[in-house]
Amino acid sequence: MTDTTDTHTPYGPAAPQQPATTRFMTFLGSPAVKFVLIGLLSFLLLVPSIFVWVLVEERAHRAKDVAREIARSWGGTQEINGPYLVIPFTETYTTGSGEDFETMTVRRTAVLFPERLTVGGYVAVEERKKSIFTLPAYNARLDLGGTFAAPPEDMFEPRHGGTIDVAADKAVVVVGIRDVRALKSEVALALAGTGAVPFEPGLGPLAAKLDHNPRRSSGPSGINAGVSPTVWRNGFTFDVKLQLNGSTAIYVAPAGQTTKVSVQSDWPHPGFTGAFLPETRTINRSGFDAAWTIPYLARGIPKVMETNHLPLQDKLLGVKFVEPVNFYQTISRSLKYAIGFISLTFLAVFVLEMRSGWRFHWIQYALVGLALIIFYVMLLAFAEHVGYALAYLIAAGAATLLNAIYIGTSLKSRLAGLVMLAVLGSIFGVLFALMQEQDYALLIGSVIAFVALAITMFVTQRIDWTGQGRPDPEPAGAAV
Repeated sequence: MTDTTDTHTPYGPAAPQQPATTRFMTFLGSPAVKFVLIGLLSFLLLVPSIFVWVLVEERAHRAKDVAREIARSWGGTQEINGPYLVIPFTETYTTGSGEDFETMTVRRTAVLFPERLTVGGYVAVEERKKSIFTLPAYNARLDLGGTFAAPPEDMFEPRHGGTIDVAADKAVVVVGIRDVRALKSEVALALAGTGAVPFEPGLGPLAAKLDHNPRRSSGPSGINAGVSPTVWRNGFTFDVKLQLNGSTAIYVAPAGQTTKVSVQSDWPHPGFTGAFLPETRTINRSGFDAAWTIPYLARGIPKVMETNHLPLQDKLLGVKFVEPVNFYQTISRSLKYAIGFISLTFLAVFVLEMRSGWRFHWIQYALVGLALIIFYVMLLAFAEHVGYALAYLIAAGAATLLNAIYIGTSLKSRLAGLVMLAVLGSIFGVLFALMQEQDYALLIGSVIAFVALAITMFVTQRIDWTGQGRPDPEPAGAAV
């Protein structure tokens, strides 16, 4: 008896069934599986990118260490705090009665702020170099002028109802200077009508609060000059000229009841910082000019205070001498975009592969990705010698040409090589723009990601992701 089983389907003869092993191998070679493997490869390449980030941080710490070495020999960040009129006094009082009777003596210190203070000067900046690292260092010439009014009558009031003894002959004018080792000339307190009094090292009766501010490269210090009772009791006009070295930044305390500060410099990249920003500022290629005015009420402290510490250490105003490009920070930020950077490149290669007659092995994808990782290493190495912009051009150009030629020859297509040249050139251009526009980096990055996904969706719309290569079935009733 002959087997007459019907082998037809409603759409025509049934397709021959492939063995399960053959179907499985076909699935492993399908574009869908390859797409997933490429995604996994992109994440695996984050491992070498992390090692590159560690290298960038290590070089950045090395640069900071060299900067501190330069600052130790030339001068660190300077803080000019003062002048203040400091007058020590004691209060003697008694406590208890009978056998518990006791006489106590308390040492106290009164600090009088200038009625008016004007700080002006010029800061000449140059880049000091050690090995391949540089630091903005400066020589500042400052003039501190102003007036101390006669002390108020209630300046030496007893707290415990005792007797006040003012050490009138111990009164000093104190100026806090962060790094006195960097003074380049003798300093004197010029008093109107009475000549000049040379300063001595130290803060006199005062001490500076120790803290862990990272901008400070040395311990607290300062200078002091004695003032006779006949001078300070009646008020006096003063003038102090300072010439000192420093680096990175310079700060001034608004020590006067009304303080005016004016700073000029030849450094074209200032960063104004501190408790007060300048009222007026002019910045151009030849330098900057900035001016501050801090009135008595804005300063927020009284005209006279009793303290053993240098006042206003947390109310400084100043300017940082910013380097145009901190390429260590820029490269470190760019590594955050490495996964997107690599994924966009792999997507372009995948689309070109699907549209060509040749296949690109996943190891070849890995080689392309490693070339992009090495781009960051080249960028870091060249930036330390020729600057960030030129280093980026060299590293990006090398990575673009290498990958474009490699992909074009592997896919046996000159057009594929030219497409990758354009794609990689655009990616590197966008990455450079992202690093320059910190405020808009997230916005630009999200738009680019959306556009890249949209292009990928439509370009890969006709790809047979399963790899089976089956045509769509014809509708029922079609002509045979």
